[in-house]
Amino acid sequence: MSKYRPFLISAFLAAVAVLLVSLYLNEKEGLLVDQSTATQVIVAIQDINAMDIIDSNMLKIDNVPKRYIQPGAQTDIKAVEGMIASVPIKQGEQIVDTKLLFPGEESGLSHRVSSGRRAVTIPVTDVHGVGKLVRPGDRIDILASIDYGVNDREEREVKTILQDVLVLATGKFVADSLPRATASDFTGEEKTIDLRKEDYQTVTVELDPIEAQGLIFLLTSGEGEVFLALRNPDDRSRYKLYTTDSERILGPRSKLGLKRSAEQNRRGPRWLEIRDSSAVGVY
Repeated sequence: MSKYRPFLISAFLAAVAVLLVSLYLNEKEGLLVDQSTATQVIVAIQDINAMDIIDSNMLKIDNVPKRYIQPGAQTDIKAVEGMIASVPIKQGEQIVDTKLLFPGEESGLSHRVSSGRRAVTIPVTDVHGVGKLVRPGDRIDILASIDYGVNDREEREVKTILQDVLVLATGKFVADSLPRATASDFTGEEKTIDLRKEDYQTVTVELDPIEAQGLIFLLTSGEGEVFLALRNPDDRSRYKLYTTDSERILGPRSKLGLKRSAEQNRRGPRWLEIRDSSAVGVY
């Protein structure tokens, strides 16, 4: 019996190997068959522009191998009908949920304002508003250039008055809202407007009530101009900044700086301030 043992062990191992290979091949075959199985999804039968309302005449049901079905692909034309394309959709492209917007009811700007905060609108130009490249959801700093001189004597300083401010809207385009509106042209025919592409003259920001008061004072006092500075969306830092005036820009070696230095040396400082571990005279 012992002389047949190696043969029996080899035969047993060979049978196990054949069984494992057979199971592996059957699993792979089943996977390939499953991936090749055609599944019905919705595809576009024509080019669909961004902000177009989708109807059944733009769509058809097509059989697509399972391996080629995109995540979120839609399968029910009735469920898609009446929705809005958020981006252009090409002919033959599958209709996926990430490219669709649901019209729903407009919730308005008030629902975007956090509790205890206020929405305040700032008029902007290309120069004051970062070339009008600000979009809802962006975060900005607000700077003011203020002239507090008496009579014809100009005394101007620039200060960052607010930092890390949330933009709620640009023009009528509100954050997290459907970016479209309807308007009538000169013939009286209604057309759909993509608010993301519309030029705007205002930016609406979210502030606390005290900040809102200060900003409104600047906008209505006529003593200064307001500018926006766009931030990286991940940058939530805040800085302690001194104001900037002509002397700080020109520096102590300018004519103005030398003149001020001579005046200060004659009369001496009124008090000392500690700035960056150094005592600085305040004149």
